[in-house]
Order: sequence, then structure tokens, then C-alpha cells
Amino acid sequence: MDIGKKIRNLRLHRNMKQKDLAETLKISKSTMSNYERSYSTPAPDILVKIADYFNVSIDYLYDYEVNHRLELIKESTDYNPADAAVLSMEEWSVLHYYNRLKTENKDYIKGQMIQLYLYQTKTSKKDGSK
Repeated sequence: MDIGKKIRNLRLHRNMKQKDLAETLKISKSTMSNYERSYSTPAPDILVKIADYFNVSIDYLYDYEVNHRLELIKESTDYNPADAAVLSMEEWSVLHYYNRLKTENKDYIKGQMIQLYLYQTKTSKKDGSK
């Protein structure tokens, strides 16, 4: 999914209007519209503001993911115990359902996971646990 669609999906998941997000970012509504339609790409400083606002990474906005374990997942409905060296039954089950979602729902789930992880990391640092 391109960055414009990602921004649009993030905005819609927050039930925001383009105008409201544009005001938050201190840009014009037409510029915001151009980003979402992929007519232009946000400048680095705007990308940082977008990522901060939605609590996602810039890598997420650009769809940059390196996860070699996902390459090992097959579109199968059967868990193969031989895969246990790579994925547990629980991991396989989560990925099985994740792979069946529409792209925009996958993006939403990834965003939620990132937010939860960041919250967990902050909490862990405060109480000294890992």
C-alpha cells in the first residue's frame, strides 16, 4: 500500500476529516489531499509529524518491513508441527488469520500492535522490567 493510502487509512481510523489533520500538521487541506491521493509525498519533517501523531514509525508509512519468518508461512489451513522450529502454534494461528484480512485491516492491526509495543516498552522502562 502506498504512503498516501496509509495516511488516509490512519486518518479514517481516527474518524478525522482531511481538514482537521491538515490543521494539526499545519499544512493546507489541498496539500493533505495531494498526499492522500499520492500526487505528492510529504517532506521529511511532515512525515515525522504524521508518524508521531498516529504513533507509527516512518518505516510503517513506507511499508518497510523485513521479516524473514513471514516468508516461511504458507497459505495453508493446517499447522505443520515441523514448522514449530520457526513458529509456535499460537504464532501460526495469529498469522493465519492476519493473512486473511484485507490490506487496510492489516494496516490497522499493525498500527495497534506498534502502539501496544511502544506502551509496553515505556511501562517496562519505568518499572525496570523487560
